[in-house]
Amino acid sequence: MQSDVIGEFAASNNFSSLPEKVREGTRLAILNLLSVSIGANRYPQSRNIINACKEIQSGDFPIYGSGEHAAMITSAWANSSLSHLLDFDDTHLESIVHPSAPVIPSALAIGSDNHGIGRDVIYASAIGMEVAIRLALAVGLDERYSDWHNTSLFGSSASAVASSIMFHSSSELVSSSFLQGLTVATGFLSNRGTESKSFQVGRSSAEGIMSSIASKNGISVSKNIVNTFAISLSGKQNLGILTDDLGEKWNVLNNFLKPYPCGVVLHPGIDAAVEMREKNIPFDDVEEIDVEVNPVVMVLTAIMEPKSGLESKFSVTHAIAAALAYGKLFPEHFSDSAVKDPLTLMIRKKIRVHERESINRGQTVINVKFKNGGKETVDLNRGPETPSKPMDEKDISSKFSHLVDPVLGPEKAREVWAYFSKIQNKEDVAEIKELFS
Repeated sequence: MQSDVIGEFAASNNFSSLPEKVREGTRLAILNLLSVSIGANRYPQSRNIINACKEIQSGDFPIYGSGEHAAMITSAWANSSLSHLLDFDDTHLESIVHPSAPVIPSALAIGSDNHGIGRDVIYASAIGMEVAIRLALAVGLDERYSDWHNTSLFGSSASAVASSIMFHSSSELVSSSFLQGLTVATGFLSNRGTESKSFQVGRSSAEGIMSSIASKNGISVSKNIVNTFAISLSGKQNLGILTDDLGEKWNVLNNFLKPYPCGVVLHPGIDAAVEMREKNIPFDDVEEIDVEVNPVVMVLTAIMEPKSGLESKFSVTHAIAAALAYGKLFPEHFSDSAVKDPLTLMIRKKIRVHERESINRGQTVINVKFKNGGKETVDLNRGPETPSKPMDEKDISSKFSHLVDPVLGPEKAREVWAYFSKIQNKEDVAEIKELFS
């Protein structure tokens, strides 16, 4: 059974077993997650999430950057939700999963509770993220025809695996935790543009911890759940993907840390718009802006006239208009006020979007047509697996400072960065509670 293979693999390996690139990629994913979860505290929607999690169960575990605390499980729920609130986290493009959000907060919360070591946090996070990606690929949902939200749907099992690793569970209990996570899996794409999109991701993180606790306490679960789960969701499942080449092929190496706080399918369009902007286009002289995209863009980000900042993160017209107007985009360009910005609105009204099967997911073509008959074209094509330029540690450090400095202050932000950038050397991550006290 696939669940047994996952359990045996997770329980019989450790940090030292991970390839160096996987260790390093996971460390950077942790830093990236901290930047976006702390940075989310600048935005009013974060208060609703924090207050809800505190009311569900209070405690003394930090909700990063907020000065607030909740119970171990609900702190993971809050931190996971906040890490996804800005849509600035990460994406595995082929599976359309944001693997760090449901997984890393669970590993950190349990590590803080059980005096875990940093190497275990990295190992548990890497395995959990790999499981999330493999499960999504194995089930084979077609996001063009499905309303399931892959991250929350597959995140509960991924969180359960990471949680059981942090609890030092046996292979049988890791397997059982994975199956328990499937029994509570849910989440819908219809929640795009609402706080529930991130809240359901946080719930999957919390459900994963609870699934692991259920297994530790002997609650049984059917091993047929994997087949039932996959068949109920898709007619294209290939469950061999769950375990084929496990430990040899690492899908998590293709996890993409976001340079822009919006749906990842918009990133090629933003980069193309930034390149077009460098041509110093006089937008008053523009008749029309034709944009050619892969069909998935119109499935996931077709809010053509967003009314709020959250909606604008799923608006191809807003993202391209804002990038044409201002260049590189940050969370402030996807705020409630940004959707009313006069220059962005003026450009947005000129944009016409056309979907083309011949355009891959890493490609966008922008044709600017002028009133005098002239034309400028940018055809940006990074390939189907690379929506934008990959971020290195320097890029993530800059992103961290931009998001975290206004929340914690530069000095405290540097202290948090210094701690988590060396998390692999930490012998007791319970120190995190004091770091955010």
